[in-house]
Amino acid sequence: MSGEDRDSKTLSTALVPATVGYCQPPVEHRFQKGQSGNPRGRPKKSRQSKPSFNPSHQPTDGLVLEEAYRLVSIREGDRMIELPAIQASTRALAISAMKGSRLAQKQLADMVRAIEAKRHEGQLQLLDTMIEYKRRWTAELKRRRQFNIDEPDPVPHPDHVILNLRKGTVDIEGPADDQEKEFWDHRFARMDDAQESVTYFASKYRRCRDDRLKAQYLEEWHFEQRMFDLLNDSLPERHKRRLTDRSYAEGASRQGKTLEEFRRNKAMRKDFVGD
Repeated sequence: MSGEDRDSKTLSTALVPATVGYCQPPVEHRFQKGQSGNPRGRPKKSRQSKPSFNPSHQPTDGLVLEEAYRLVSIREGDRMIELPAIQASTRALAISAMKGSRLAQKQLADMVRAIEAKRHEGQLQLLDTMIEYKRRWTAELKRRRQFNIDEPDPVPHPDHVILNLRKGTVDIEGPADDQEKEFWDHRFARMDDAQESVTYFASKYRRCRDDRLKAQYLEEWHFEQRMFDLLNDSLPERHKRRLTDRSYAEGASRQGKTLEEFRRNKAMRKDFVGD
């Protein structure tokens, strides 16, 4: 081929547009020979991409508990009820034991013994802790009284910690923490207000000669007396108070009976707490 023919072919090739499509980008956008298509190189993997193993994270435990407490429907007599799966399984095991299955009987007995032993151990630990707590704070409060040290009392107060060494039980007849103490203080403050109001309206009632006002004073007197009795009835015996200027007229509340009456009487609850 002559030089003129080669030049003519090259010129005709340059004038004809190249085919462009899938895997055939335009010539000016193609990788050049000897030039990398990724001059920066492969990006390094982030160290955060692979989660590190933490033995404290136990997703399997979460899955097991989720399934154990998932509600399932079971038939009980003529009706369907929903129970957590673990409770339904325990009930099925108990039924099987009652029907005479020796394996179910052994499994159920072992479960009960393990739970009772764990509960007993925890009860003894609590008893030991509260014995030491009561001993230490009783001595500390005695020291404060001796040296006239004015500091807040501990919560719970050692006098409110009731230990039953025969049964191995602990009862707290008072606030057990600061949040409960705030609630108790608010309750006592409301009882003080009720006592003041009872005394005030009792005095107004006794001196009043206007029948209309007299009835109004009596109504207010009874309302505040009932409020006092409601709060007082809910307290442990050691914290109960005696109301002065108590009314014994018809419709007045009675100490020791008001809280139970309040629970039974829907109309009374409506008067106190609204609709």
